[in-house]
Amino acid sequence: MQDSKDVEGMMLKIFSVEPWNDDWSDREQLRQYVQELMGNRNSLSFGLYEDGGLIGISLGRIKHWCEGTEYWIDEFGILPAKQGAGMGSTFLAGIERCLTERRIFEIILLTDRDVPAYWFYRKNGFGEIAGMCFLRKKLRIGERKRFLTIRSAAV
Repeated sequence: MQDSKDVEGMMLKIFSVEPWNDDWSDREQLRQYVQELMGNRNSLSFGLYEDGGLIGISLGRIKHWCEGTEYWIDEFGILPAKQGAGMGSTFLAGIERCLTERRIFEIILLTDRDVPAYWFYRKNGFGEIAGMCFLRKKLRIGERKRFLTIRSAAV
């Protein structure tokens, strides 16, 4: 899967509707997001095609961890019109085959508990990680701190 424009279109079709309702009206933000997911040296993206057309995406990255190599899925989706027909499960099974051939031992992802995707993943063998939780902190842009200089190695 090479064409990021196709992936951007898929992101809009899959995630701008129920149950996600993601607001991707800032197309430049979407373009950069897709480039980040697909363009890093540890990126691993898969596409599901039907009759030559892209109908599913899995955008993620490989993470080398002390217990082995993992595939972290940042975005996984099937076109809404194609959902419910087993294509997502078939897609995941194909991804799992590719990963095991690469000696990647685990898939990790985040999803909301109150959406159908949660039950899709459970049906496909995913379980919650006991003792773990997902945290975030919203930052106030423009806030200045005294006496500290922070430098980033990111490009």
